[in-house]
Amino acid sequence: MSTAQNQASLVEVYKEKAIATACQIAEFNSFEDAIPHLLSLMEQKSPCQLMYEEDVEKGPNGPYGCPTRVQKVIAAPEIGEYYEPLKKAFEEKGYKVINNNLRHYVAGIDMGVALAKKGIAQSGTCMVNANNEDTRLATMICELSVLVLKKSQIMPTVVSMADALREEMGLNPTNFISFVSGPSRTADIERVGAVGVHGPLEMHIVLLEG
Repeated sequence: MSTAQNQASLVEVYKEKAIATACQIAEFNSFEDAIPHLLSLMEQKSPCQLMYEEDVEKGPNGPYGCPTRVQKVIAAPEIGEYYEPLKKAFEEKGYKVINNNLRHYVAGIDMGVALAKKGIAQSGTCMVNANNEDTRLATMICELSVLVLKKSQIMPTVVSMADALREEMGLNPTNFISFVSGPSRTADIERVGAVGVHGPLEMHIVLLEG
């Protein structure tokens, strides 16, 4: 089997495993091609519920009795060249786009976008380097999490990515590397499964060619 065929096979396994963890997968040639999809996700989602008092325009209470944010917010820190086209497209639709000082928005963010450095086909997992506080918050306090992953960065197993993990950890003595598999879920209370208690309600993976 050629290298290209082997990588294509890994991508298919990755997609299968990620879907099994309740991720939603979308594939595009480039990030620019993915932007309309992200806009559609934002348009379809219900307004973010504010988990505590914040000095913003508020809408009616949501399902949990918390007021909703009228202007939807998308956080996209540390996404490099992808940020400007995303910012332009979302601001044209009236959304607020931020990439820093996310601690001022911890009452709730509608969508968080982050880059995944690696993917693990074995479990449908994304590896995110979250040394930056804003990146950590973008993946934790949003209602809808979007991780962008290049297909070429999908590895077979955790063991096979050991060298890449060592390299990432060596870049910073205080390192926050996250392994994300699906949306937040827990069964701590009476073994009843609940989604979104400790993080995003939904997780979307955008797979890019290259």
